[in-house]
Amino acid sequence: MNTSKHDMHRLDRIVKILESKSVIILFAACMAVAGIALSVVHSEWLWFSRFGSLITVAGLLLISSPSFLASDTPAVSLVKIDDSYEREAINRKQRKVGSETFTGIIISIMGTVVWGFGDLIGQIS
Repeated sequence: MNTSKHDMHRLDRIVKILESKSVIILFAACMAVAGIALSVVHSEWLWFSRFGSLITVAGLLLISSPSFLASDTPAVSLVKIDDSYEREAINRKQRKVGSETFTGIIISIMGTVVWGFGDLIGQIS
């Protein structure tokens, strides 16, 4: 079954990366190492705490991964599979749900980053 142009989304490639458990775990591990390294170098463990917010982003992505997993359809749209394991075209309502889910995940990520690093904006000279 071919995918309709209405079922394509410009962010599909990014979403496919987010379904990879190993990529998300690697991201979390890298954030932990970066936080520890900056904390040791600057003798300020607040850095580790800040990078903890990015580890939370990784957890959010893992929790959201069922939305990405079976998705061959636009940014996080929930896909239906028929009896012969073929993908069924999604409808307008399903595209809207997928779009809203993706938007919610992006807002959650942005909020978490602001939570961890927002106060540093006032320190930029």
